[in-house]
Amino acid sequence: MVKLSTACASKMNIEFEGASASNGEDYDMTRNIVTRLNSMESNDVEDGPKNFEPWMMSDIKEDLKLLENQLPFFIIQEIYDEVNRARQKLPSIPFLRLATFHFGKDEFPEVVNTDPKVQGSRHFTDLLRNLMLHGVNVRSFTSDTIKLKYCAVMLRKAGVRFRLAKDKCCMLNIRFEKGVLEMPRLKVDYSFERFVRNIMALEKCLYHNEAYICNYIKFMDNLISSAEDVHLLIGKGIILHWPGDDAALSNMINKLNENIGDTSTCYDDICRKMNEHYENRWNRMKANLRLVYFPNVWRGTATVAAAILLVLTLIQTITSVKSVF
Repeated sequence: MVKLSTACASKMNIEFEGASASNGEDYDMTRNIVTRLNSMESNDVEDGPKNFEPWMMSDIKEDLKLLENQLPFFIIQEIYDEVNRARQKLPSIPFLRLATFHFGKDEFPEVVNTDPKVQGSRHFTDLLRNLMLHGVNVRSFTSDTIKLKYCAVMLRKAGVRFRLAKDKCCMLNIRFEKGVLEMPRLKVDYSFERFVRNIMALEKCLYHNEAYICNYIKFMDNLISSAEDVHLLIGKGIILHWPGDDAALSNMINKLNENIGDTSTCYDDICRKMNEHYENRWNRMKANLRLVYFPNVWRGTATVAAAILLVLTLIQTITSVKSVF
């Protein structure tokens, strides 16, 4: 690839100007993209190239997330530095700050400067994964094959309560304590599937023993088996689904888990606790009583009234029988 050979030549101390002169249209296109992004961040769009339309920038943003389109950061950094040298009249914006702004991750400005994993990102896909993992509770990975056996609807029938995490923390921070499954919100948009597939592919290549995203998707795959499960999680605020088709989201989550193979797991302890909770017969009996006879105030009131009436009828019957004898 022309751009790759250019940056590698620069790393080998070959004259950068001569290499860039041989780049042709590919090199010019890369420079235009970087210039345009820098202009957008600095609110000086007039300084950027004139042949980019807004819809083109949206497509470029999606393409830059794909794992097969990645270039090492040092390559793009060389191009970015050259663009900045040509635009000396404007202040230079740190490259990682520009990248996070471009991908809509500008809610993490302090992370770019303080998180060593973010600063050590290899490329754009790796950067996005590291931003997703910001704030994750470090978990131990094991080779245990324990998985969640029961979907959300079945767990609800066993008394499991689903609760949205109060803190806006990493979406991977799942907890299960005292029959309550607490999960951060999962936001699903139209580009979610392609984005997650690329992150999962990256983990299979580089992070086989720290495959947080793959493990999260496996957990969600076991938790969701139908549109009813999706509807339940949306109702609890755990899933925010912009497309709005519960059945389509269920199918997408299930397909994401196909062909990823076995990986070390980090949710085995949670899965074990949830399986044991469901398999406890007493939990299912209590949940059945609550869901059937006390699902709301009106049904509960009617149940209590019927029980009182039944007791009074029984007392009256016993009294009548005693009076006869």
